[in-house]
Amino acid sequence: MASDRPGSYYDHKERQRPSLTLIGSIHGGETEGLAFALSLIHLLETGKDTLGKKRPELVEALQRIRLNIIPCLNPDGRAAAAVDHLSGAGLEDLFLVQQGVFPDGTLFRGSRVKETQPIPAGMLAHQGGYYNADGVNLQHDDFFGPKLAPESMAIRDLFRREIPDAFLTMHAHGGPAAFLVPDSFISPGMQNKQVEAATFGLARLHAAGIPFLPSDQIVTPPWSFFFQTWLHHMTGATPLLFEFCHGMEMHPQSLETILETGFQVFEAWIDYNLSFGPRPVAHEMFGAITPAK
Repeated sequence: MASDRPGSYYDHKERQRPSLTLIGSIHGGETEGLAFALSLIHLLETGKDTLGKKRPELVEALQRIRLNIIPCLNPDGRAAAAVDHLSGAGLEDLFLVQQGVFPDGTLFRGSRVKETQPIPAGMLAHQGGYYNADGVNLQHDDFFGPKLAPESMAIRDLFRREIPDAFLTMHAHGGPAAFLVPDSFISPGMQNKQVEAATFGLARLHAAGIPFLPSDQIVTPPWSFFFQTWLHHMTGATPLLFEFCHGMEMHPQSLETILETGFQVFEAWIDYNLSFGPRPVAHEMFGAITPAK
């Protein structure tokens, strides 16, 4: 950008097909993204997903993109979580699996789970799947600090090598399915792309009869620079964060519906990127300004 020749770093005209990246299980107890990624791989390898369903339209669309799949970014947390899913679980189960337990037996929960980064050795009697083995919440790594978590370094190296056009990270929470958009600290044009892509996904969920959380009911920290923002500024890729429904007691959902949610959202994301492009035409909210004649 400083040379006024951004094409020397990335030129979409040189790319024969868009490069997209799917990332699952940044938090080890959020297994839904991992299960979906493995089902997607099974579909590509065998022609059927893990429930035996053929998806010919999706398979055809995937021939038109380059796709990187990271099924589980946090294998340490996945091992620590030690459960296959949280379907039918209660709220205390969620905190036990994800955040962990203090030495006195009380659960590590609430806003405190993001106040300490990384979790120091000995603070918890049991460290949940939210963190890697060193207590780092990869969603909020010290991205400008002298030492990144090894998982962050690995995804950084992939992104620098690949320069993806867009990426989808798959999380999960106790409520209905939701997109957390737009992100802070990115351009208005990029935020607009995020909202458009999320709307595609929500429309697909609505058509499939899968409940979702409307954007005006989502409460997120308004000024958080985190995993999404970091990878975006490294490559210019359009980020999108999706939250599966865990299917817990407060919002029950079958495992089959949870898996189908992943396919509906992913297909909509692919459709949007192929139809309208993964990157914004301009970084202004309404595109490039046309000079008056």
